[in-house]
Amino acid sequence: MKRALQGLLITFAATLAAVADYEVDIDLGTLLEGNTEISGTTALVVDPGPPEVVTGGRNNADLVIGEDMDLNTTANWGNEYVIQFTLAEPATLTLSKDREFAAGDPDFFLVEGLRTEFDVDLGKNVAQEGIWYHFFDNPAPDQGSLVLRTGTYYLVVESFVGFDGAVNQVDATFSLNLNVLPALFPDEVKIDLGFIGSEGSSLTFDTFGSSFDTQLAIFSFGGDLIQENDNAGEGLQSQVSIPEGLDAGTYIAVVAGVGATFELGPITTIGGAVGDVILNYPSNPNLDPGAGTTTTRTSAGTEASETVWFEFTISLGPPLDFVDLGKIADPGIPLQLHTLESLVDTQLAIYDEFGYFLYYNDDVDVNAGVYQSLIDIPEGLAEGVWFAVVAGYPSTFLDGFEVAAGTAGGSYSLTHPNGIVPMVLEPGRADWYRFEVGDPGNGGGNESARIQITSLTFDPDTNEFTVAWDDALSAPFRIQMGSELDLAAIDRQDNVLPVTAAVGLVASPVTLRVPDDLVLEPKVFLQVVGSAP
Repeated sequence: MKRALQGLLITFAATLAAVADYEVDIDLGTLLEGNTEISGTTALVVDPGPPEVVTGGRNNADLVIGEDMDLNTTANWGNEYVIQFTLAEPATLTLSKDREFAAGDPDFFLVEGLRTEFDVDLGKNVAQEGIWYHFFDNPAPDQGSLVLRTGTYYLVVESFVGFDGAVNQVDATFSLNLNVLPALFPDEVKIDLGFIGSEGSSLTFDTFGSSFDTQLAIFSFGGDLIQENDNAGEGLQSQVSIPEGLDAGTYIAVVAGVGATFELGPITTIGGAVGDVILNYPSNPNLDPGAGTTTTRTSAGTEASETVWFEFTISLGPPLDFVDLGKIADPGIPLQLHTLESLVDTQLAIYDEFGYFLYYNDDVDVNAGVYQSLIDIPEGLAEGVWFAVVAGYPSTFLDGFEVAAGTAGGSYSLTHPNGIVPMVLEPGRADWYRFEVGDPGNGGGNESARIQITSLTFDPDTNEFTVAWDDALSAPFRIQMGSELDLAAIDRQDNVLPVTAAVGLVASPVTLRVPDDLVLEPKVFLQVVGSAP
């Protein structure tokens, strides 16, 4: 019995997760500019010394996570070899596989720390501070590059051993060349253009108007050269056009003079022409003229003085989850949107289709205790697609459709020229509304709305709406209702909700119950429909 019990205890103990942080196998110290050969194996190696040195043979992480680490979580890595190094200055690191690896399948991860944690859901030890990886699965020569700030880093060589259910513990042997070049890091960018567009929107940059022969390049934030140009057309200035746009993220535009060379990093060699720089960049057509131009000057001497760096941001684009209000106004017609018929402390903003945050209101009258929101635009809006967003206090609104929603929540209504939309605002969530002004795209939108809902209330005890409206259409009127799914399903040609709640109405206001088909819906939408003149 003791033997059986003892054996049972040993078996149980062996199934417990043993969590250990990465251990450094070799410290390269401070890396200088130039090449360093790194090689080794993930297998256990014992050098008797003295002193005794043990490397490899440790499996302290089965997976690496971190920002931009989009690894398959069913994949597994076995033993690792950890290389520590320090950068005294920002640098571009290029790792090159010049010949095939001798054994196994080594994969390479860069981490900022050695910490690992056991993930109960995945059932594996996970390294927590990954920032970059490269598998080097292509035939030699193969290479990967990145730009790093000053600091200490760890290059972890992991032996890939397969996916969950098919793991084969095989060690790997590796040999790479590590090249270090000095680099200006994006922290040193001279001019921040901020948000200039959304993912997929057409982009054009140029240096037209500059006083010298320029060159222009667009880099990713990590230093990859995306596109460059010397002379555009018949002139000496430069232009880069990206009609398909860029993915969401941060990028760098670099202007240099003829004679300089753009390299990965981004790095620009010195010795180019210098002078007065004008950069024209994508801007918001709804802003004042000239918003897309910036000027500066370069002078001979160093890379920093002979080039100009511009950082800019591309957003993810318009929200995917929104209520489509259709056409609610014509261009130049006074326009109001508000949440005055609400119980929650709201904040309201309007964005254009390019992602610029142009109108905002928090409280209509805080001194009178009116914490709802009103946006009044006497001059109206330009023709196009627009977005309104309602969020609870305290919220933050930024260009690029970025909203950090506040904690306030509860029942509210968004009133617009076409009607009132009753909603429930969830704390920490922003509600988006898409609407059109005029006829964007030659065919979008409905005829100008001539029924204006002036008030809408709901009594939860009786399950009844009371709605009033002003109109320029002829009676009779009818009330249509629908769910959130019904609202999403209607189109511009048949812009009517499916459930008829009342017919033959000749005047407002009216009170009516929510139809039985919609009683259990979390959100109910209402329309007043009139007869054509």
